Parts: sequence; C-alpha cells; structure tokens
Amino acid sequence: MKAVWTVGGILGDKVASVDFVADLGFDTIVMGNASPEVRAAAQKRSVQIVTTIFPFADDGFKRNYSHALQKVRDYEYQIGGILAEQPWEQLTAGSYQWHPVSLTRSGMCFGHEETKVAIRARIDKALSWADGIALDGFGFMNYYACFCDRCEGIRAEMKTAEPDKPDLDILVEMSTKTLVDVHQMVYEYAKSIKFDAIVTDHVWPPFRPDEYIGHQFKLDYCTQTISWFYPPEWRLERVEFEAAEMKRLEDQSINRFVPFIGIYETGGHVRSAERLVKELEIALKYGEGSVVVSRLTTLQTQPQLAAAVKSMLE
Repeated sequence: MKAVWTVGGILGDKVASVDFVADLGFDTIVMGNASPEVRAAAQKRSVQIVTTIFPFADDGFKRNYSHALQKVRDYEYQIGGILAEQPWEQLTAGSYQWHPVSLTRSGMCFGHEETKVAIRARIDKALSWADGIALDGFGFMNYYACFCDRCEGIRAEMKTAEPDKPDLDILVEMSTKTLVDVHQMVYEYAKSIKFDAIVTDHVWPPFRPDEYIGHQFKLDYCTQTISWFYPPEWRLERVEFEAAEMKRLEDQSINRFVPFIGIYETGGHVRSAERLVKELEIALKYGEGSVVVSRLTTLQTQPQLAAAVKSMLE
C-alpha cells in the first residue's frame, strides 16, 4: 500500500486530485468522503479510496449517552481547558510539543455497547461506497486510560481479584485490552460487511504506556509514525530506529506495518526535498515497499516535495 491522507482537505478540483495522486505513484487515497465523480476517477486510475472513521462523539451521542463518554482525571480537564485557549502554533511546534497533555475532543469510551453501535453505524455508512476504512483517533484522550464509571468499576473488580497487583499495572492491562478489543471488533465487523474491505489506521493518539502497541491491533495495515509533522525534525537515526523497531514487532498474522510520514506546508514546518527523500528511503525499506504520507495539501502546495515523492514511488 502506498497511501496519501487528505487531512486538512483537498485543494482545487477533487477529480483532478485523483490524477495528481496517481501520477505521484500512490495507489490509495484516504479521505473523508468522495462524490460519484471522484470514485469513478479513482477506479479509472486504479486508486483505492479509503475513508476515515473517528470515535469522537457527536452532539446526539453526547446528549443521549453521556455515561459512555471517555472521562479523564479532574486536573486533566482543567489543563485541557487552559490549553484550548492557547494559540495553536505556540501550543504545538512553538513549544516543541507534538501532543498536548490531554485532547479536548469528546471521545466515546470503547467498552460501552452504545459506542460499539455508533462505530458500527459509521462503518456501515463508510463501506456503502468506500473500498475500506482508516481508523484515526482510536485511543485515549489523555493517552493512557478512561475514568468513566464503567472503567473504574472494572479496575476495582480486577483489584479485588488480584489485591497485590499494583494499581498502575491494572490500569495498563485494562487500557491495553480495551484498545486491542475495539480494533478486533472493528476489523471483524468491517469484514462481515465487505469481505475485501481494507481496514487500516493511523496509530493516534499515542498510547503512553506502550507507544509501539500498534503491532497488537487486528488490521490489514497498521500505519505508525516514524517522522512527525512539526519541528524539531527527528534525527534520521531516530526515524530509522522507529521504523526498525516497529518492523521488528510486526506479526503479519495480526497486521502489516506501514511507516507513516507526516509533512506540513506552512511556516517553518516544510521539509526539504532532500530530507523527505531520506525519510522515504527508510520507510520503503522497513515497510517493504509500503508507505503512508500525510498530508495531500502539502504535496499540492510544495512541488519540490511532490517531485521527491514521485521520484521515490515510481
């Protein structure tokens, strides 16, 4: 799989963008939705369209199933409120932080039946037209656990069963199982709807207890970050280490590891073409020819980067 994500949208005509993507050497485009004209253009160019599935709660879910929302600790709510008021640039690249302390989105708690029903409905809608689904946001809003009444109750039961087990070990064990289980559920349901559907993801938000957890997720392709969007750029030694470690952990009976490279197009965040070529070399080596690049708008606005991608994917 050679895929490009359209996070941030698509510039210009969407049908023409399919030709642009195909001409660069990609065979898959990940997007929110696609018109019949875009789907026809993709089929003509043998480009598969995979659509995104998010586990964030809409207004109806928040109103009707507030008990099924992820909860974070009180201090995390307070910090999140402060961070939400800060300028985006200062909060991320301007302070050398790729992830804030806690996300401010309302995430559904994966263990609740209401959440499973909502996610299945989103899969139904997606696979009514797309070639597959790409999961994004399937993690914890604070990167490590949910503290809703259900999750707290389960951890209390685990503690009763194993009173000598450290609380932190119980928390990590439950959180890990929660993420593994929801990916298994999504995979099995998607395949029951459309047996040849692509099921992939982007491992985000990261899981702090184990940032290499992706190798445990049942998927066709598990895309994991080897180079992030914002400065400071990771040293190439780290980029290769990340790719090598994720490849080492890969179990192809569970999923195929695909390296994810994030690129940005504004301010001081634009990669050089030479740097991107080196990252792509690493990605294609450890991904055995597969790679995911995000974002499409960067390639549309930065011709030198588009040329670099084309030179590597041809």
